[in-house]
Amino acid sequence: MSGLSGIGVFWAFSSFISSVISCVGYFMPYWVTGQMFIQINGQTGQFIPVHFGIFRRCNYPAINARGELTIVLECGRYTTFTDIPSTSWQIATIVIGAACGMCLLVSLTAMFGICVKGVVIPMVALLARILQMCSGLLMAAGVSIYPNGWDSPEVQQACGNISKSYHLGECSLSWCFYMTCAGIGVTLMCSALAFHAPKEK
Repeated sequence: MSGLSGIGVFWAFSSFISSVISCVGYFMPYWVTGQMFIQINGQTGQFIPVHFGIFRRCNYPAINARGELTIVLECGRYTTFTDIPSTSWQIATIVIGAACGMCLLVSLTAMFGICVKGVVIPMVALLARILQMCSGLLMAAGVSIYPNGWDSPEVQQACGNISKSYHLGECSLSWCFYMTCAGIGVTLMCSALAFHAPKEK
């Protein structure tokens, strides 16, 4: 029998959903969408869609082994942490990553509490509430600082060379940005429900 109240069961499933939403939004590279005009070796140019996440990107220019400019038509993370094009994005990577880790820890504990009595006692519920509040606030801070990196040359190339901090130029926000924002909202809602999760004796 569940060790959680009715609200606690709802809290556990909501916590799991918030952690999945937040982690997917964090990992996928579809925060910003733009396009790059590419003309290689005098051939007819074409516009290639470009996507940026916090620490990953899709369809990016690279120099091949012969020293020629090519477009890598795939998604991948930056080779090293210092290759992330903006200090703001580096900070957001760490902050949102830590927040997602806390979210995942609380959600797994909550789901375990559905099956086993005595896991989510009032002290654990209080700790879960604090962790979820911190997680939501950290993610909000990361999402808030992310647009500060839109002035990096790599983003400007994909946004009509007119993007700057907190102004995207010709680019647009994509679904992962909104998914992460939704994860923040659900996580903060869960932090309010955590207090009522244990069954009353």
